[in-house]
Amino acid sequence: MTSSPSLSTVLIVGAGFAGIGIFNELSRRLDSKTKIILVNPRQHLVHLPAACRLIVPNSTDATFEDKVLLPFTSRFNEENRRTVYSKVTLIDDAGDQPSVTLENGEKVGYTYLVLAPGSLWEGPMDFPNTKEETLAHLKKWHDRFEKANDIVLLGGGGVSFEYAGEIRDEFPTKNVTVVHSRELLLNDVYPDFWRKQVNASLERRNIRLVLGERVDDIEPKNGVITTRSGKEIPADLVVSLSLLPASHPLTHAGKIPTRGPRPNTDFVASSLGTDSLTPSGHVKVLPTMQLVNHPRIFAAGDIVDWNEQKSARKAFGHAKIVWANLQTLLAAPHATNLTTYRGSYEALPLTNGRNGGTAYWGILWGITFGDWFTSRFASRNLYVEQVKRLMNL
Repeated sequence: MTSSPSLSTVLIVGAGFAGIGIFNELSRRLDSKTKIILVNPRQHLVHLPAACRLIVPNSTDATFEDKVLLPFTSRFNEENRRTVYSKVTLIDDAGDQPSVTLENGEKVGYTYLVLAPGSLWEGPMDFPNTKEETLAHLKKWHDRFEKANDIVLLGGGGVSFEYAGEIRDEFPTKNVTVVHSRELLLNDVYPDFWRKQVNASLERRNIRLVLGERVDDIEPKNGVITTRSGKEIPADLVVSLSLLPASHPLTHAGKIPTRGPRPNTDFVASSLGTDSLTPSGHVKVLPTMQLVNHPRIFAAGDIVDWNEQKSARKAFGHAKIVWANLQTLLAAPHATNLTTYRGSYEALPLTNGRNGGTAYWGILWGITFGDWFTSRFASRNLYVEQVKRLMNL
């Protein structure tokens, strides 16, 4: 597959919130002289904000997976738009005919390249690429949650919080424990006064918090795991959601508990060099969202090295900058009046099951909301209909 030399080609790698957002905007704004190609290993979008409810058994909605695994429609392959279901293994940005190589060896040329492949997860949120395989993966995890009585979540981030709420909704009598290395859940990007509310939100639902503790051996022994200080915690299922470095031996143990997400950028490092990434694997970008030393390549979403928390809202913000600059450059390749990204305030809604939660908006003095507000705008529907409309799926 090659691009016609008479056409400009925008090649987008990754069909998450950033990638589809850019694809949609360019589809609306560009004429037939520009070809838009989307490369993604799945034929559907995984609506990650709803993933915790998907992974825990759902007795109230047997077809919830159809609301979270959103298939791409025919418009993704109409007119000047094409979608290729594969992975990029190599980027060649040298010379006058830059291209990417796909997993099957095929080469696809581009005028401009957008990297938005998102994060790689392990454990429950490591979803396979086909819907059939994903349903089997979910069945395996549903069985594990149903059989366990003492469930321990390692790591006190937002995903742990939401898992705990979903488990409590579905299994009111199971023992659920969250272990976190700090005295307050989340990290210190968020103010302590709200983090105390986050702690209290789980404790009100009889979820045990073990704080200021770390666990090195995450394999239960005789029905318990033991913290560094020697505290024993009953456990027959452990899900680790803490962010361990890639070199940590636990990340290669092949056991049920696994670490949190990491940027999906191995192919970027092997193609453009490790100096294109930070030590954490995030892509170094200019405020225009272009890669340093690679003006034909943009990045957006979770892989971007920017001093902010990763979220779908931030990915949409990146997407706006990228498609605005692509329009400018396609009209005038040497233009210098490009739009720059300035970041945005932090905001985090946390769902605690279907009817509870807490939320923070980092504006003014920091605004917080409790169960009533959070349940109505987030917990009950997990933005499913909003995302379908926004992504045009």
